[in-house]
Amino acid sequence: MRQTAFSFFGDTKRKFGGELLVGKRKSARPLSTKEPIELVLKSIGNNVFSPGDRRIENLFRKQASKYKIKLYRVSLVWNHVHLLIKISDRDDYKAFVRTVTAELVRLVSKIRKVDLTGLFTLRPFTKIISWGREFRNMHEYHDLNEMEAFGLARRKEKVKKKSKQRKRS
Repeated sequence: MRQTAFSFFGDTKRKFGGELLVGKRKSARPLSTKEPIELVLKSIGNNVFSPGDRRIENLFRKQASKYKIKLYRVSLVWNHVHLLIKISDRDDYKAFVRTVTAELVRLVSKIRKVDLTGLFTLRPFTKIISWGREFRNMHEYHDLNEMEAFGLARRKEKVKKKSKQRKRS
């Protein structure tokens, strides 16, 4: 008989939040103080965050320094924000996310002159990123996202496996 897992490694879950939580029970968010984290805040609207908006980027930088969070990257896309961060403490992460989301609602409501209470319907998505190749790939992903937001690039459409299989038959 073959061993399929090592129980002494514990839970190797590295992604949490967003649409992964729909219909699921509450559980602890996996976070790491030693590895970088991708944080995605997705809004309900399509044209909420203007790419390159310095006011929003400065908000993230100010709050990150306040809560001792290393901010590697901020990418504003029209309906979501990508952050690449490294946290020093779980409590600082919680306070950072709570403050940033509240300040984002206030700032974007002021910019758009519309009440945006309830801007975020899903909980923040986080993914623990390993150093090295995965970290570099995440920077390239941020570059691609920013280029798409500015209309400088288009992502190739993914071909669905089912349609390929039907063509072969």
